[in-house]
Amino acid sequence: MKRNELSRRKDGFRKAGLRATMPSSLPFEIHLEDARGAVLALHGYTGGPSDLRYLAGRLAAAGFAVSVPRLPGAGTDMDDLSNTSRRDWMRRAIDTWEDLRSRYKTVSILGYSMGGLLALELARMVKSEKTVLLAPALITSHKSMRFLPLLRPLAGVLPKMKTGWEPKDEDSEERREHGRRYWAYRDLKSAAQLSLLQSEVLKHLGGIRTPVMAVVSSEDMTVPAKVLKLLEKRLPSGLSATLVVTKCGHNIPQGPDQEKVADAVIAWL
Repeated sequence: MKRNELSRRKDGFRKAGLRATMPSSLPFEIHLEDARGAVLALHGYTGGPSDLRYLAGRLAAAGFAVSVPRLPGAGTDMDDLSNTSRRDWMRRAIDTWEDLRSRYKTVSILGYSMGGLLALELARMVKSEKTVLLAPALITSHKSMRFLPLLRPLAGVLPKMKTGWEPKDEDSEERREHGRRYWAYRDLKSAAQLSLLQSEVLKHLGGIRTPVMAVVSSEDMTVPAKVLKLLEKRLPSGLSATLVVTKCGHNIPQGPDQEKVADAVIAWL
C-alpha cells in the first residue's frame, strides 16, 4: 500500500473514533506446497502476531505451513481489547483452524501465554495432531486474577490503574508504540475475560487427548514454572515433552532462548 493511501486510511479510522492496526500486529500465513503439516500459532493477551514471527519462520524452514491470526482486540488499542471477550478470541482460533484443516492433512496448535489457554481449549474440541504450549497462562503470579470477574460491573467506574511500564524500557519504536497502546494501563474488562478463560480451561484439562509439549522459563515473573506440575497432574496422559529455559522471562518466543525453544519445538513436532 502506498504511503499516502495508508495515511488516508489512518485519517478515516481516527474520524470514526478507531485506531488502525499496527503493522507488526497484522496476521500472517506461510503456505508451502509440500508441507509436512501445518501449525496454528496463537499469540498472548496484549500481544500480537509479531511475537511469534521468529518461531513461525523457523517452523516454515523446517517444512511446516504456519498461520498466525490476529486475535480480536489485538494491535489497535486497549479500548478495542476491552470490548472483546474470550468467545471472540476462541472464535478466531476456531475459524483459523478450520481454514488450515481444509488445506492440510495434519494440523498442530501452538499457543503462547493466553494463546496457550486457547490452544488447550481448541485441542480438546478438534483433536489436534499435537499441541505446544509456551508459558501457558493456566496460573499466573498475579494473585488478584481470580477476583477480576467479580469487579467487572465496576469497569466504567474505577480509575485506570498504571502498570509501571515506561517507554524507555523498550528497545524499538515499534515496541514503544505497542506499549503506549496496551502496557501502560490495566484493563479490568479484558483481564476479567482472561480470568474466566483460565477457569474454563482448567476445568476442561481432563478432556484433552492429544500429545502436549510445554515450554516454561525459570525466570518468568508472569507464569511460574510450576505450571508444568499442574499440567502433568491434570492432563490425562501428562506431558509428552517439556523444556525449561533460563535466559528469558515471560517473553519465551522472542527472548535470548528463542533459538533453543525453536529447535526443541521443531524436533518434537
